[in-house]
Amino acid sequence: MNRHFKKKRALSALCLSIVFFSPGFNVCLAEEKPVDMDANHLDFDQANRTITAHGQVRINQPDTMDLYADKAIYSIDKREILATGNIRILYNGDQFSGENVQLNMEKYQGSMQKAEARLKGSGNRIQAETVQIHSQETYTLQDATYTHCACGPGEKPAWELAAKTIDIDRTKNTVTAQSAQLRMGDVPVLWVPWWEHPLLPKRQSGFLFPTMHAAGGNGFEADIPYYWNIAPQRDATFTLHPTSRRGTLTKMQYRYMGDHYKGSLDTLNIYDTVEERHRGLTLMSHQQNLGNWDLDTRLAASQTRDFLNDFQQKKLIDSRERRLESHVTADRLWLRQNGYSNFQGGSLWYQNLDAPNDLHTVQRLPFLSFTDDRPLNGIQRAIEGQNSSLGQFKLHSNAKFDSFYQQSNDAAQRLNLAPEIQYWRSLPVGHLSGAVGVQETAYMIQGDPNQTGRDFDSTMSRESASMRMRMDLDLARTYGDGAYKHTLEPAIQYVMLTANDQNGLPNFDATLRNFSVSNLYGGNLYSGDDRISTGQWVAYGVTSRLFGRQDSGNIRNIATFTIGQRWAPEGDREYQESHPLSDLVSGLEWSPGGHWTISMAGRYDPYRTEMESMESGVGYSDANATIHVGYHRNQPKIATVFATEENIAPLEDLSLLAKLRLNDNWLVKQHSDYSLETQGIKSWRTGVTYEQECWSLDLSGGRNLSSQTKEHGGGFIGFFLNLRGLGGYGITS
Repeated sequence: MNRHFKKKRALSALCLSIVFFSPGFNVCLAEEKPVDMDANHLDFDQANRTITAHGQVRINQPDTMDLYADKAIYSIDKREILATGNIRILYNGDQFSGENVQLNMEKYQGSMQKAEARLKGSGNRIQAETVQIHSQETYTLQDATYTHCACGPGEKPAWELAAKTIDIDRTKNTVTAQSAQLRMGDVPVLWVPWWEHPLLPKRQSGFLFPTMHAAGGNGFEADIPYYWNIAPQRDATFTLHPTSRRGTLTKMQYRYMGDHYKGSLDTLNIYDTVEERHRGLTLMSHQQNLGNWDLDTRLAASQTRDFLNDFQQKKLIDSRERRLESHVTADRLWLRQNGYSNFQGGSLWYQNLDAPNDLHTVQRLPFLSFTDDRPLNGIQRAIEGQNSSLGQFKLHSNAKFDSFYQQSNDAAQRLNLAPEIQYWRSLPVGHLSGAVGVQETAYMIQGDPNQTGRDFDSTMSRESASMRMRMDLDLARTYGDGAYKHTLEPAIQYVMLTANDQNGLPNFDATLRNFSVSNLYGGNLYSGDDRISTGQWVAYGVTSRLFGRQDSGNIRNIATFTIGQRWAPEGDREYQESHPLSDLVSGLEWSPGGHWTISMAGRYDPYRTEMESMESGVGYSDANATIHVGYHRNQPKIATVFATEENIAPLEDLSLLAKLRLNDNWLVKQHSDYSLETQGIKSWRTGVTYEQECWSLDLSGGRNLSSQTKEHGGGFIGFFLNLRGLGGYGITS
């Protein structure tokens, strides 16, 4: 007996529930998940226990699924549904279509013919002659294609992966293809017997895309990485790096992190067939917060001093490094009202990559430092009572202990104590500051850490005193009803430093600072603690700033210019080549508009009437272009036997960095360094990128620094093809 309905909906007597899981789907009979069925005609065959719907069929499960078809038959006993004609399924944002669908709603199995799927979020687009549904989570595609390119009906994707069979497993998050062919448009570019990659961009164990390199002294190189997803907060990558000239390099990287710590371990090893020896590099880092303490550990070691030159590891360490630093430090900061205390301790170890036998590099094993900064309220009250108009006083103290060691068995311990009383007072148009301090440095020396030929144990000490006073003025004027503000900020500082003879003291960490705007008002002209620039001098300069108010109301610093100089009396001019006046230093930062920047920093010798050094640059940046042109000039000096200095030819370089987006698809990059003294290119790199919605191609070529060409540099050329969802492949420098 057949019963016929028109536009019948919400069959409460027979609650049909359909759940579709992509890539698998499930149809089940469950009263707790009712659906609506719409059609032009609904027929119920009581004898065969089937329901037939035809004509604009819609099966809907609210908030979950919509199935559209020309015709659908549901078997109550077999719990199967067969839908034909213009199949379209919407499930949780995923879209599926095909010519017919057969589903066993109890076993979650079935098939779909002439199927197409577009999955939400991932960008996966799948087409197949036949889809075999194994479960809610797994299915197999026959004569299928897979791509991440978004295409309209009938459009050919820019690239696709075609295979006889493609298995998709959501539980493992994998797409596995057998006998796969990679096509760019209609052109096959790669065939592989087996292929696997993640369905969704989630961390997953497996092989990553290889990369290849061609340039330098190693010949042809490649990276073949395997990624191991150990746990949500731990992973490891193992990489084979074969080279055509030096053998195969092996790499391992292990990373971990937790609530209060993180770290990594990298090891690289190779038996170099050119040098016939084992070579390698090991790097380890660990940072951890232990309550109020911060722990920082870094270990770096190279088996051979030129490993970084032969096997560049840009992601790990700069190949230009000449010393590898290892350290273990612990740090704690105590904050309090109007002051703080800080403790730091640890060890520093350096590996000198320029020295075949590293016997004299200075190591700090261990070092301790304590700094305390607090207001002197007692002095304040005694001087002023309750009146603060005379200024503020505070005590800044530093105590350091260093133990220096060299592998030549020369060593020294250094204790440095430096308390200082600091003063600050506000003025109507600026402020006045000053400081008076002493410094006591004691050494216990074993052997000859300075390598002077002496070799005996001794103790040495140095006492010094310092005083400095500085006055800063702040003069300002506004223009254009407050739209612009211009300041003049002159400053003058007097410094006096005294110390007993330092010639016999070892020098582990002191070098004469390069005079520039950044240290115009510096106290000690040396870095470190082993040398003090004795004498007295006056530093003076002026800074001018221009501020502008933007339409948003924010204040923008349009320009900042600083110029300054030092003057020293007779007898205290050893840091100024015996001249009363030092070089004139200046610096400029100017942003004339929203896109332009101009910078300059220079040092001018008024006695030789020439620029000693100059750094300048002009830059432009917007959404489509970034261009920076730089100029560098340095006048090196060499010491003569009479301890004076004479000039040699200056070093002058021009640099260009440009990135231009020509349109939505094309991007051009250029980086080059030109030497004016040799009138030749030192290094250059040109790159062209073509970008589409789902793929990009990079072409690059250039030449490394000329100083590296004989052994490690030279020219290079390469390409890199990146397919969204599959990864990248190519040959790069």
